[in-house]
Amino acid sequence: MKDNRKEFVFVIGKSAGMDQSAILNGFNSLIEAQKKIKDESTYTLVFFNEECKASALCRSIKSMRKYTEKTYVPKGGSALYDAMGYAMNEVGEVLSETEEHERPSLVCVIVIGESDNASTVFEHSVVSEMISVQKNIYKWDFVFYGDSSNIFDINKGGSMQNAEKMFKEISDYMTSLR
Repeated sequence: MKDNRKEFVFVIGKSAGMDQSAILNGFNSLIEAQKKIKDESTYTLVFFNEECKASALCRSIKSMRKYTEKTYVPKGGSALYDAMGYAMNEVGEVLSETEEHERPSLVCVIVIGESDNASTVFEHSVVSEMISVQKNIYKWDFVFYGDSSNIFDINKGGSMQNAEKMFKEISDYMTSLR
């Protein structure tokens, strides 16, 4: 494992209830702060509403780009469970195909989104079990910010009511891990 490499997996909601300008301002500030840190950390970015789409998969944090009103457009429902299951499976597959000495020393999954109302593939119980496996066997770290109380066994995170505070907390946490 590479001590100077961490993998940060962002799972960010794009459902109709998400505050576009707050998410854009906060996430873009986080990007700028994290790009200044000199290490080999990578990131994965999955946006979701009723659908899940990886915008980046295990890429260098240095390559992160800012998002705009054209590239981040909230609409529709929230397939939170599908997005989390999809992200864990995709990153897990990439890491399983990566030589041991090239793997990150830590994987941190950061979830920002509304409660689930549109998942069709993964159920809450399945995602909870996946989180448990990743935490206990592979030592992944999880952070959850949502619109309701924590629906998973995750001790880090909180409410996404104050986006500026939320993204500052996430950025500070990422910096402490790096």
